[in-house]
Amino acid sequence: MMHMEHRLSQNLSQRLMLTQKMQQAIQILQLSGIELEQYLQKELEQNPVLEQLVKEPKPETVQPPAPATSDGATIEDTAFNLDDYATQWTDFRREGTDFSRNPDLAERRDHYQNSITKEESFSSMLLTQLRLAAQDEKTIEIGELIIGEIDGKGYFTGSLADIASEAGASVDEVDRVLRMIQRFEPTGVGARDVVECLQLQIDVEYPHVPELKVLVAEHLEALEHRQIPKIAKEMRVSVERVEELKEMLAKLNPWPGLEYSSEPTQYVTPDVIVEKIDDEIVVYLSDDSLPALRINEDYRRMMGNGKCTREEKAYLRDKVESAKWLIRNVEQRQQTILRIARAIVDVQQDFLERGIEYIKPLTLQEIADRVGVHEATVSRTTRGKYMQTPQGLFEMKFFFSPGLKRDSGEAQSSKSVQSIIKKMIDDEDKSKPLSDQKIADMLKAKGLNIARRTVTKYREALGILPTSMRRSYQEA
Repeated sequence: MMHMEHRLSQNLSQRLMLTQKMQQAIQILQLSGIELEQYLQKELEQNPVLEQLVKEPKPETVQPPAPATSDGATIEDTAFNLDDYATQWTDFRREGTDFSRNPDLAERRDHYQNSITKEESFSSMLLTQLRLAAQDEKTIEIGELIIGEIDGKGYFTGSLADIASEAGASVDEVDRVLRMIQRFEPTGVGARDVVECLQLQIDVEYPHVPELKVLVAEHLEALEHRQIPKIAKEMRVSVERVEELKEMLAKLNPWPGLEYSSEPTQYVTPDVIVEKIDDEIVVYLSDDSLPALRINEDYRRMMGNGKCTREEKAYLRDKVESAKWLIRNVEQRQQTILRIARAIVDVQQDFLERGIEYIKPLTLQEIADRVGVHEATVSRTTRGKYMQTPQGLFEMKFFFSPGLKRDSGEAQSSKSVQSIIKKMIDDEDKSKPLSDQKIADMLKAKGLNIARRTVTKYREALGILPTSMRRSYQEA
């Protein structure tokens, strides 16, 4: 009886674990690329056995140059995934652990943040502090030039020499004013690179934690790749201490200016790239932004040696199992996206080569049948994912639309019909714009028998004014 109860309990635990992993797989599948990147960074923070691989740079990738640090490395190279760090920073600051932070700063910071109205810009807030701190007009003049070179993230992007020349001052004078501005709120403003930004914040937030400055100055790259044991060895501290320092660092803000931005910029990056190479359509994943994950071998070895207690081994075993499932679920997500993208491209080749008028009607169920998955899987996969094509960047949902029957019996995509309507209006006589009924009649002559109210709906969806307003607008 006891044996049977044990087996039932074990089976129940296994089913529960499987259910949790399936839920994770579904969650990962429906995340956008940016959301997944943030999710994986959170997992890297929470699971010590996970490690991020260093990806080899791809020379054919072209992107704008990033601001450089003093040693020539870019901010993106030096900081540990700052795109996500900025997001994680907000969450970390909500946590209760302070690790000896300076408690006197909270009230002052809240005062500055709460005093900024929507009409007052980040620069205006800095100028207000400048006028309070400056002792003479020359300092104000130099300070205004410096603040004019501080970007939305809070970084000083100008040249001390150029400002000195413009203000008729020495470089040392300009440097002195810059250092004064670097003491303004938000802490870290006016830094020239991410290392200086974090160092400025450490001076104020953690003045009695010198190890944190060493971590920032010498080990940020290793920290990015979760090389905690290596950092501990080089700093001659315990792994636990490095983890504590990492949590302190996560509470700092790599982009102090963004605290004061009411409308953060939203970026869309493609999940799939579609290219025509030598008359062949090629479809591949754009997963450069996703961290490549693996299980840290140091922790695997720890499980095998006799130094770990039973509890420690159980903890590591659980973390390794979680890491395996995470890596597997991410790989499954990527393969599902690729399979569905290729199926979409197979259907929509005419659109990719010739434009919107040639897009075909397509349903989620049709792609589900082609790929061999459930319709809900196609829906989750295409929501919030983007495809870069020869015709432009589109959300994968864009390629699905109902069909309208032509007189010939063939179906035509509603998006294609909208494109035809737009072209008709673009080409109309501006003194005598087409009515919706006239457009419906013209479509009927092309073999598309649709009602006037459908034309109205499509025209409104395109953001095009009605006939009377188009005439008035053109005459005005």
